[in-house]
Amino acid sequence: MKEAILQTVSNIRNETALRWNRVGRFKPRLKFSFEQGTYIVKTAETVDELKQSFKLRNEVFNKEFRGLDKLLDVDRFDAHFDHLLIVDTKTSEIVGTYRLKLHEVVKNSYTELEFDLGFLDSIQGPYLELGRACIQKTHRKGSVMSMLWRGIAEYMKLSQAQVLFGCSSVKVDNPRDAALVYQDLVMNDYLDNSSMSRPQKNFLMDDLEAWIQYFKGTYNDQHKLEAEQLVPSLLKSYLRMGAKIVCEPAYDKDFECIDFLTLMRSEDLDDALAKKLRIR
Repeated sequence: MKEAILQTVSNIRNETALRWNRVGRFKPRLKFSFEQGTYIVKTAETVDELKQSFKLRNEVFNKEFRGLDKLLDVDRFDAHFDHLLIVDTKTSEIVGTYRLKLHEVVKNSYTELEFDLGFLDSIQGPYLELGRACIQKTHRKGSVMSMLWRGIAEYMKLSQAQVLFGCSSVKVDNPRDAALVYQDLVMNDYLDNSSMSRPQKNFLMDDLEAWIQYFKGTYNDQHKLEAEQLVPSLLKSYLRMGAKIVCEPAYDKDFECIDFLTLMRSEDLDDALAKKLRIR
């Protein structure tokens, strides 16, 4: 009886969250689908597919990384994005997801909550905003990550996006480690100083600047090894493809992590990888 009551309460909470965020109004902007091995890569076409992706995001972002269970990970932006999905054909489960939105003019974006995006006015669009990327733990391997990128490349081709941008999260919640990761990115020439932005006021991290100054003068090989352990595979994947960091880290208090504003111009992609992903 208790389990049945708890399940009923959970269902009510989920449906309330979906209605509050107007998920029922979702309509896909671009559609495509292709098979690769035992997976299907596609854009979500139904609200039911969205619900499954929100469940996966909850498993990764809340349960796995925060030790919390919020049932569905959904916000007010989801109904306005397309959602890239990876489906395991053996189980019909959604095991990977990434949300995407094409902007002609960047306004009212999720990323803009954390970062000043005014610098994009000087860069020719259209712009493709990426976010909320996750892969089920048992499917986290290079081939699945490559499928996500192939899906992004297909979306770029269909939408004619010139610039990709979004938040890249790192599971760090203190200024010392945040500054260490930032300095490591600086030392590896991953900053684009020609397009620098800044975090919004509510996402500034106390004492971050002091630690950045500290590591400017003390960064060494041991620090490099430590930083490499903190940088997640998704951000490493961005950087390998030619992405640049264009801001000091913002601190997301809700998710207890730092976010880097990441920018990728289509013409800056590595030629060989771009050919592999069928962008050019």
